[in-house]
Amino acid sequence: MRASRESVAYREYEERFIPARSEPAGGLHAVPAQRRRKRARLYPGVCTCLVVLAVAAVYILFCHMQLTQLTAEVTAQADRLDELTAQNVSLSNKKVHSLNMDQVEAYAVGTLGMVKMDNSQIEYIELVNPDSVTVTRSGVSLDTLLAGLVRSFSAVVEYIR
Repeated sequence: MRASRESVAYREYEERFIPARSEPAGGLHAVPAQRRRKRARLYPGVCTCLVVLAVAAVYILFCHMQLTQLTAEVTAQADRLDELTAQNVSLSNKKVHSLNMDQVEAYAVGTLGMVKMDNSQIEYIELVNPDSVTVTRSGVSLDTLLAGLVRSFSAVVEYIR
């Protein structure tokens, strides 16, 4: 058997739960007023999170800006150091080559008016008594032995500390 919508159970259900629609007379019907949609509210927690995120983003950008500036400054100083190192090497080489003995002699004679010594100006000195060394204390005594032991013990204690 087939179930049909004409059974008693369907009729009673439709009478109880589905209200009968009535058509207004004259073909005009009232349009229900549109409900106003509730405006979405921003909660204080959401606003606080957005502000914190914005401040963090600005701080990160500021730090990156400072990092870029400092990196540029370090690069400039490194370039300056390279230039000064090259200049130092150049000046050192120039100094080494400028100490040529011929040039020093020419400067001494020409500018300072110096002349070479004559053989007659050279004097030799001979010592009659040769240098001699005398030892005031010789041998090992008890005092020097004790002093050496105390110094050794002090050195060991100082090393341990």
